[in-house]
Amino acid sequence: MGIEARISSKGQTTIPAEVREKLGLHTGDRIAFIEIEQGYLIIPRNRPVDILFGALAEYAIPGTTTDDYDRAIGEGVSDHVEGRKIGHGRSGV
Repeated sequence: MGIEARISSKGQTTIPAEVREKLGLHTGDRIAFIEIEQGYLIIPRNRPVDILFGALAEYAIPGTTTDDYDRAIGEGVSDHVEGRKIGHGRSGV
């Protein structure tokens, strides 16, 4: 199955040493949990962005261009902003 860890009653877990080593994680480092269709990716946050180049390539939709992604991001931001204008989400943000 792979490497496993247990979650405590406080919702905390220890990242196994093998995983920390492979990700190059050290005490005080931050990680991000990126939701994907199959679950979540764990990404170290204190790294140069260029190390992520190609990390999500296997999840790309064949035939899409960067313009397609730019348009989708714009639509997502627009939907988010419109939702706040009609009273959804937190006010003042």
